[in-house]
Amino acid sequence: MGKSRFIELMAKSMDGSASKDELKELELFLKQYPGYKKIQHVTDALTSTINKDDAILEVTAINNKLDELWVKIKSAEGSATETLNDNIRSFNYWKWIGSAAAVTVFALLSFLFYYKQQAGRQITEVTIKRVDVPFGKMMQVTLSDGTKVKLNAGSHFTYPSVFSNAQREVNLEGEGFFEVTKNAKKPFLVHTAGFTVKVLGTVFNVKAYRDDKSTETTLLKGKVQVELTDDPEKKIILSPHEKLTINNPLPMANHPAIKVDVAKIKYEVATLPNISNDIYQENAWTENKIMFVNNDFEDVARQMERKYDVHIVFEDEALKKEQISGVLKNETLESALLILKQIMPFQSKIEGNTVYLAYKLKK
Repeated sequence: MGKSRFIELMAKSMDGSASKDELKELELFLKQYPGYKKIQHVTDALTSTINKDDAILEVTAINNKLDELWVKIKSAEGSATETLNDNIRSFNYWKWIGSAAAVTVFALLSFLFYYKQQAGRQITEVTIKRVDVPFGKMMQVTLSDGTKVKLNAGSHFTYPSVFSNAQREVNLEGEGFFEVTKNAKKPFLVHTAGFTVKVLGTVFNVKAYRDDKSTETTLLKGKVQVELTDDPEKKIILSPHEKLTINNPLPMANHPAIKVDVAKIKYEVATLPNISNDIYQENAWTENKIMFVNNDFEDVARQMERKYDVHIVFEDEALKKEQISGVLKNETLESALLILKQIMPFQSKIEGNTVYLAYKLKK
């Protein structure tokens, strides 16, 4: 067996990737040349501090391990020198110990290089996945850490196939219900266009549709921290059964000729009522329901558009601002409209994928 083959087998043995045949080949070689067995003992001792269970070794960590290994190699050489002075003073021995040290260093470097290659392959295997939920549908995703995310209609969600960084980060446009697996060492972050929710392990709902008048974070269990995109210094802490509502800027808010009261486009925190089953209008969609309490008809219609995959047109602008309360469960679109007509007097007309709403004509 040549030196290169010996180094290769030593590296694979230390990495745990050697096959049974390769381990047997290494064992036979070490029995045939007992001198090299000493090198194996040294390398086993030197690599015992490396945790192979770590997914990836950082560059700084590898450098630190190399420094530690070098110190141990020098110590091993010093011990060998003392033994030599007491017993045999031979040029051949010095030649052997030099070769042994060199082979040891080469073997360790080969192992670390091989380990870094394996880590590099793991990094390249981490891909960003995207889920686009069409109107009229809901989807559920289980992330690599066990976190469950239920996505409402019209949502767009991106996440890594494996959480390999110090933080678990995902991106959401739309609405998602999160049951986050607890991991104090790896915070979980949900990024939206207007804010970021940071948690360790909890249950909460995020609603952040681009075309809604406001975005929401509703906490059911645990604790979360919300950071506003346009005011990152402000940290908003939510406790269980609290809801954060952030009013989205008006479409013309940035127009120089229009003055907007900034105070009206900030945020507010409200406490939810105590309900035994934890089903509120904020997360009722997870049960395929639409709950509304004194909501503008326009807001209810927007939820219906997503649930039934239709486009709703108000032929009377004032009808948009009518406030209504009620619950829609598993009804068809036609049945849902009939229920709403009992609450608010209006008439409807369905043409293809478009629903037209108008005040009911007086007889």
